[in-house]
Amino acid sequence: MAQSNENSYVRQVAVQELARGWKDDPETLPILKRLAQSDDSYALRQVAVEELARGWKDDPETLPILKQLAQSDDSYALRRAAVEELARGWKDDPGTLLIFKQIAQFNNNLYVRRATVQKLARGWKDDPETLHFLKQIAQFDDNLNVRCVAVQELARGWKDEPGIFELLGDIAINHPFESKFKFPKNPRQTALEIMLKQYPDLPQTLEILRDRLVNDPDQEVRQFAHEKLTELEKL
Repeated sequence: MAQSNENSYVRQVAVQELARGWKDDPETLPILKRLAQSDDSYALRQVAVEELARGWKDDPETLPILKQLAQSDDSYALRRAAVEELARGWKDDPGTLLIFKQIAQFNNNLYVRRATVQKLARGWKDDPETLHFLKQIAQFDDNLNVRCVAVQELARGWKDEPGIFELLGDIAINHPFESKFKFPKNPRQTALEIMLKQYPDLPQTLEILRDRLVNDPDQEVRQFAHEKLTELEKL
């Protein structure tokens, strides 16, 4: 049923039951490996990836399969699922961080890159290179959404690190942004939101907010600054 039923949902349930109820059957693991790598249904492949990673972590072929899927699978959903499983189960593998850095910078899918940046920031916070890597992404990445995620993670994990407030201030004032659409959000506004949340009592936060009200070229950022200043004046 896991391999041949025409209903994708039925097959997904069958794969879960097979992995959990027949884990010791010698045919189960080969079936999961094949489904994870080559089934026609991306949803089914994702279920197979999750079951393979969680039930057969110690199998010597599981990690290579996940690395291959994370880096080069045709489906962005499968790449993202493999990234999540690598972060969950193989954080201490010496090759995982290197792969994550490559994916975060060079993968051709926005959602995969965003997820990888977030996993890297939260899973390798104590690595001496992580802070520098995130700063580089936050300031110079080609994709606005990826830059915004890096900014958010810096503020979440390194709020009290020297230079983070100054970095946010620089982004709030100087970060380039051109878009005809409301999505993605202007990273200057993202930085302002973080500064108001994380550093509300610093006088520089209010100064930068007032500056953006007058000088920001984006009408939405000016409107945001106006609304926040009005709220603060009522307090």
